[in-house]
Amino acid sequence: MGKIIEKENIEKSKEKNLESAKNKKGIEELLVELRTKKGFSRVELLEKLDNSNLTEKDIKKWEIGLKYPDLDTIYKLSEIYRVPSTEFVIAKNNSYEKGLAGINKKIIRWFVYTLNVSFYIGVVLTILLYVLTFIFALWFFVTMASQVKKP
Repeated sequence: MGKIIEKENIEKSKEKNLESAKNKKGIEELLVELRTKKGFSRVELLEKLDNSNLTEKDIKKWEIGLKYPDLDTIYKLSEIYRVPSTEFVIAKNNSYEKGLAGINKKIIRWFVYTLNVSFYIGVVLTILLYVLTFIFALWFFVTMASQVKKP
C-alpha cells in the first residue's frame, strides 16, 4: 500500500513540475519582452552588444527560438537590460523543459524566420506541409502498386 502511495506522489510531482515549466517564460519570450520594454530595435541591441560575430539575424533567431545566445552574450545582455544573468539561464532551461526544441516547433520556427510571418501562420504552413506530404506519399504508393504485375 505504501509503495502505491509513493508512486502516486512521484507522478503528481512530475505533473506539477511539468505544469510549472509551462507557466514559466522561455528565453525567447524573455528576450522579446526585455527588448521591447527598453524600446530597442534589433539593430540598436546589436550595436549595444558590440560583437562583430553577431548579426541582426542572430537576434531574430534568439527571439524565435531557432538559436540561443552563448554565455558571454548572456552576460552582456544582463548588463544591457540590468537583469541577473541567472534569469536568462533559467529561461533557457525553461525553453528546453517546455519541449521547444521538438521537430514540429523547429519547422514552425523556420517558417516564421524565413518567411517573416506570425507564429500562427507558421503553424498553418507546417500543417499544410504535412498534409501535402501525406497526399504525395499516398499518390506515390498507389502509383507504384498499380505498376506491380500480378503473377
